[in-house]
Amino acid sequence: MIDHDARDMISVWMGTTTQVDAFDRYTEGMEVQGSGCPAHRDFGCGFIDSDFFVAYVTAGAQVIPVEELVREVGTYSLETNRKIVARCHELGIAAGNALYFYDRCAFIEEQPGRLYNELRFIGSFDNSRPRRRVR
Repeated sequence: MIDHDARDMISVWMGTTTQVDAFDRYTEGMEVQGSGCPAHRDFGCGFIDSDFFVAYVTAGAQVIPVEELVREVGTYSLETNRKIVARCHELGIAAGNALYFYDRCAFIEEQPGRLYNELRFIGSFDNSRPRRRVR
């Protein structure tokens, strides 16, 4: 289930997609209520905001280490990236070619360990914007 009120969080799914066409179709219609979008069903919501949701596949769907793949996640800190990589390793994910991330939301996984269009839910992480220093 998607919690759209978690403004300082980012939710991440990573893994290896074997069918790029199916990967692309998974989010078709995500901004249209009642579209039948598969991501709506899996994420337990009726709307996904493309201003904050990103679906990414590497060039040529090449599998790369998660330490490289995480660079495509829109985080504000290297510490958050390190936490994402650590969680991937805890889940046994060392490499992948695809990811989803949804900024400004938290995902509550009702069925831990399931796949979301071949990707695993990695977690929801703090993604607070750095505060500007006042001089």
